[in-house]
Amino acid sequence: MTQTAREIYESERTFLDELASDLEDNAVWFNNSEFARFHDINGVKLLSVFTANKYTRRLTINTGEENPEGVRRSGGVLFCRAQEIDHVSAEQSLRLDGKLYTVSEARLIQDQIWRIELEGNN
Repeated sequence: MTQTAREIYESERTFLDELASDLEDNAVWFNNSEFARFHDINGVKLLSVFTANKYTRRLTINTGEENPEGVRRSGGVLFCRAQEIDHVSAEQSLRLDGKLYTVSEARLIQDQIWRIELEGNN
């Protein structure tokens, strides 16, 4: 049974208690019928949320030739449960669904969820 906001406020449970409960039973955020999908993260299938950047930007490498080589940068933000990933830090490599990314920023939200910003080449 879903509690109303008033019932949650009047109960002794805190917001963090509610968040932990939601993460355990996949009720909202990590519900694979809604936001989450199973992604292969460094060889392990984890229920997580990945939002890819909708844009790429071209990086031009000047080789002194008339037609310089170009690389497209892409990335996104990955959300994972902290209990499923030990530690993440900036500048480390992370393979997501077979594609290699570099972690540009990693933050632990309320000791429950990793928010990981990724950058990669297309």
